[in-house]
Amino acid sequence: MAFALFHTACKRPSTFGSELLEDEYADYDFTDTITVECTLIREDSVITSDRTNAAPYFLCGEINDPIVGKYSSDIYALMQAATLNPQFNTNQTLDSIVLYLNYAAAGVYGDTLQPQTLRVMRLNGILKNDSVYYSSASFPEGNELGRIDNFMPRPRRSDSLFDSNNGAFLRVKLDDNFGKEIMGLDSIIWQSDTAFYRLFRGIKIVSNANGASPGAMLAFNLNSNALSRMALYYRIKDDTIQKRFDFFFRNVTKFTHFNHDYAGSEAGPFIGKPLEDKLYLQGMNGLKVKMSFPYANKFDKIAVNKAQLVLTVADNNPDLLPADQLVFSKFVGDTVFNFTNDVLYALGPTGSGSLRGFGGFPEKEYVNGNTLITRYRMAISEEFQHIVDDDAAPNIKNRTIYLNVYPRARTARRAVLYGPKSATFPAKLELKYTRVN
Repeated sequence: MAFALFHTACKRPSTFGSELLEDEYADYDFTDTITVECTLIREDSVITSDRTNAAPYFLCGEINDPIVGKYSSDIYALMQAATLNPQFNTNQTLDSIVLYLNYAAAGVYGDTLQPQTLRVMRLNGILKNDSVYYSSASFPEGNELGRIDNFMPRPRRSDSLFDSNNGAFLRVKLDDNFGKEIMGLDSIIWQSDTAFYRLFRGIKIVSNANGASPGAMLAFNLNSNALSRMALYYRIKDDTIQKRFDFFFRNVTKFTHFNHDYAGSEAGPFIGKPLEDKLYLQGMNGLKVKMSFPYANKFDKIAVNKAQLVLTVADNNPDLLPADQLVFSKFVGDTVFNFTNDVLYALGPTGSGSLRGFGGFPEKEYVNGNTLITRYRMAISEEFQHIVDDDAAPNIKNRTIYLNVYPRARTARRAVLYGPKSATFPAKLELKYTRVN
């Protein structure tokens, strides 16, 4: 906002903002004219590998977004044999080798009515099963193992696979020569997982909409052994019964590589600069907003009863819906950021609680009686109390927080919001407080 905060900016509660008040109006002061200064910043790389098999899905695809640019995610993964004793021999022949990828509808983003092309490549580098990988990591790709051209994603269409396992999945036939290579491996290779990983090297999975806009970001649950696997089909010579040997993604290294290109986008020219009319946020390695309250230390001797940031969605693209969850973080040293106290309190001591108490999710509401808008409301009560109490510190870093999409390692969603100087629905910090003697 453009207004510096002084006590003269405060007022007794009125109808506007009265939803903040749970008790008698006379006991509190209320203001929504606190200066908020915003700067657009690129996110740092983030850990995307999954050594605990906890990730619900991995992103794979490409979005062409005129507002926040072009962004893509590729999957890199090892695979683990179902057993180290497949007993392949020269009396067996390959029928086919197929990769199955279990869709995770919750992570899919963009327009799934546009045809996609998915490719699977062998890596030239070797993935290490005991390493942690960030979203900036990548490996050189080798020969193509398989592809499926111009398919229509069906992330919600359930089908049956293997022993009546039901769900949505994509089937990609791989090169027969790859299957024959696996069947012809020396028995020494099968003596340990590590030896197999060195020979297998890993695969890369990429998907795109062949230049269409906005494209689609697919999501696959690689931790599902039921519906995500590589199946090698074979039979004993002169036998009509087909056999199957499986390889799984679960319990081995897998990660996503993110790439962002802001050339020609609406947000691109504002990176590293102040934001006034609009705010831009995006998951993955996308964008975050630094928010400072430069005059908050002018408050003297107050108790924050309730503070919340109110942001209104400025773009309603039906294919690129606003992010499911926004959070606040703060700089704690070096390159380390942590959630603000209000977020941590909502998550609880185990970090697995609900963020409903914090807010940060999009909600529909009417303004002026008949205008339907989408808004985010986020608690900042405890953090703002620390900010106003720090009245002696000249460093504005102590009055700065960051607005992020969450969890950005697993979401491609973005949010375009009205900024603090918007003439439409300006970003506001609504504060209810009590003066303390």
